[in-house]
Amino acid sequence: MKVGSKEWWIDRAALIAVAIGCAALAWLFSVSAGSHATEILLAVVFVALILDNRRMRKLLKDRTPPA
Repeated sequence: MKVGSKEWWIDRAALIAVAIGCAALAWLFSVSAGSHATEILLAVVFVALILDNRRMRKLLKDRTPPA
């Protein structure tokens, strides 16, 4: 993609639009959750880590040859 081309400008505009959308969603979450935002994020990250750990253990078990 050539710098300054039409596709380049469309790509940059889409990137800025997505960034603004993500910032708006983060602001909305922060305002609606209030003082509980940290606890909610902590719970979401903890659950995601547990699920990822289970997935990785299953993958490792499937790829490890029996002893």
